[in-house]
Amino acid sequence: MGCYAQRDRIARPYRKNEQAFVESFCRTLRKECLGWSKYKRYEREELEKEVQEYLEYYHYERPHLGLDMQTPLPYLSHLT
Repeated sequence: MGCYAQRDRIARPYRKNEQAFVESFCRTLRKECLGWSKYKRYEREELEKEVQEYLEYYHYERPHLGLDMQTPLPYLSHLT
């Protein structure tokens, strides 16, 4: 699996904003990648590959509303 952040961050329970971010990401992953079906154990390897490909797209190519509809890499390059 690729590394998408410089450090890990653990969402603290009962913190509205942190939980909202995690829930929003999970909803986006379900909506744009996995769908709402249930999966079988034998599908795990294929699903892991599909999620990895989606994460590459999500972090490097997908425009984000919170970044003024820019992709993360150009947005971050303007900050440094």
